[in-house]
Amino acid sequence: MKKNIKVLRSTAVFIISFMLMFLCCQSNMRANSMAMNDSISHTTDGGQVSTATFHNYISPKFEIVDRTKQTYSYQEMVEDLQLMQDVWSHCIRCEMRSRTYQGRDIPVVYLGNPDAKYHVMVQAAMHAREYMASLLVMTMIEHYARNYETGFFQGKKLKWLLEKVCFVIMPMVNPDGVEIAQRGDDGAVTADVKEWVQANTQAGIQYDQIKSNARGVDINHNFRNGFGLDKKLKKSKNYLNYPGEMPLSEVESQLMLDVAQEHDYACFLNYHTSGNLVFYGCKNAPEQVNEQALKIADIVKRHTSYPLCGPEDIPECGTWADEVEVCFLRPSTTIELGTQNPVPISEFYGLYDKNLWVWADLAYAIISGQLTE
Repeated sequence: MKKNIKVLRSTAVFIISFMLMFLCCQSNMRANSMAMNDSISHTTDGGQVSTATFHNYISPKFEIVDRTKQTYSYQEMVEDLQLMQDVWSHCIRCEMRSRTYQGRDIPVVYLGNPDAKYHVMVQAAMHAREYMASLLVMTMIEHYARNYETGFFQGKKLKWLLEKVCFVIMPMVNPDGVEIAQRGDDGAVTADVKEWVQANTQAGIQYDQIKSNARGVDINHNFRNGFGLDKKLKKSKNYLNYPGEMPLSEVESQLMLDVAQEHDYACFLNYHTSGNLVFYGCKNAPEQVNEQALKIADIVKRHTSYPLCGPEDIPECGTWADEVEVCFLRPSTTIELGTQNPVPISEFYGLYDKNLWVWADLAYAIISGQLTE
């Protein structure tokens, strides 16, 4: 009897030991898998960029930015930025800057080394209904931060690129407008703005088509170079195309100018919707600036296959691109995302896959002097 008990006891110990070893192996395999997920590399082959679906590399349960629903709100963005800064403080710094008419602080994000030799300014969602651009930019910020230590591009570590090129990003320039475009008058705070949104609705204008800020000003016509020259502009407060009473009359446009004056930027990237195309240059900008803008546009096209639209037939009309190309003499490229406004969430991953590596490629080009050759 005692002998049988000893045998049973030995068998039980063996089984338990085996199960523990199995569980440990499984744990190590998961850890290695997660490490591989976070260690992404990307190279080009003969100038053609891989079209692999990079979003599959990272398990959804580890994603901070929710990329599964149509509306990505201002509050979600603020919370996500705080979390990303907490997790990746070594490469992300977020500052809440100027306060809008409806009391929302506009974030400015520094991705990489703020004291880097080169800087690139990125802005998105200047127009209210174009909030899908914010979602794209936020997921790109997360991607580069997550893979800062382990990711590669063209044989260079992302850390190396971002130590030399800092991306200064305004992921949602127009938060008041975005909230209104997503939620109608519920997105407005003050009575006058609620009444304005309701009046637009009564006039047959759906709130999801609004481009302006809460004061009815189209921020992308509120700048100095060519202010008021576009024949399509409205004469008073409107859901689109009203440039305001004077250039830089808006909190949002003034903050953009302030941020633009903080560094001698290598270039400017602007994310809008829709059209799946790339605008570059400015008609009254110096030829050398437009040539550099074309080089940036070619980088974007290499990844996205979007057609290019040059400055020849588009006169200056007070846009942000017009501002920086002439007033700062720096190249600007505008990426128009998606097929309609608002861009449906069903298009998001296609946009993400095509645009994900543009920042790394641009940083590589800046460091290697390709823009100024």
